[in-house]
Amino acid sequence: MSLIKHLGIEEEDLRWYHLAACKDMPPEWFFEDYESDVELAKQVDQICMRCPVIKQCHKEGIDNKEKGVRGGVYLDLGRPDKQHNSHKETETWKALKKLHGKN
Repeated sequence: MSLIKHLGIEEEDLRWYHLAACKDMPPEWFFEDYESDVELAKQVDQICMRCPVIKQCHKEGIDNKEKGVRGGVYLDLGRPDKQHNSHKETETWKALKKLHGKN
């Protein structure tokens, strides 16, 4: 049985978000909880950095001017929100840039 079938998805219906590491996690972790809990925000960052679709998620968030965590970056109207990303260290930003294909 293929992984796609195991997930209960028809191949023609497969979208990038079906493969997201966060697909079964509470949505509030990527919005209001991320905004208010620095330790949870760091854990969410790590989940994103191990996600196979991080690049697609980030692009979708930017293109659609979304708010919340997209591809490991907290966005507000599709732009990185300095306040909600202030917990990230330099090494985290470097890793995110590399994962997003930006050198």
